[in-house]
Amino acid sequence: MKPTNLPRPRIIRRLPALLAVSLLAGCASQSPVEDLPAGGVDAATGQIVIDDIWVDGPQGLTAGADAPLLLAMTNESTTTGDALVGVMTPVAERAVLLRAGRTVTSIAVPAATQTDLEWRAGIELEGLRRNLRPGQRFPVTLAFSRAAPVTAQVAAGPLAAPPATHAAQA
Repeated sequence: MKPTNLPRPRIIRRLPALLAVSLLAGCASQSPVEDLPAGGVDAATGQIVIDDIWVDGPQGLTAGADAPLLLAMTNESTTTGDALVGVMTPVAERAVLLRAGRTVTSIAVPAATQTDLEWRAGIELEGLRRNLRPGQRFPVTLAFSRAAPVTAQVAAGPLAAPPATHAAQA
């Protein structure tokens, strides 16, 4: 008489393959670094369009640290300039506007021009009040001299590479 509680030989032969697939699926879903959407977060107020707002923190950021807030601002008005006059967020003690390494009270956004602060210092969040994980979102409000303030949910982390580049790096 055969015992009925033993697994069938066919299932036993497939068990290693099933375990390998489930382990690989689990590894793929647990990335230690979360890429932000390609281009970061966007917002707009009046004639000012803000592109690619993000904080550079690919491994996360520690409470007390400083972090650059990166973005590009485009003034779609062909006649009237504006200026960024302040940045507020609950995750930092203060935000400092910078030009050529010096603190300034405003950053000009001339008419029909893009002011690119993605690849050079322009806004520094100083004295982070808490740790930020990669991909963790928090509000940032940008204040302008003419346009109304605008608040966006910004995240820390690396920007996602375009699909072809991202796959090549993997």
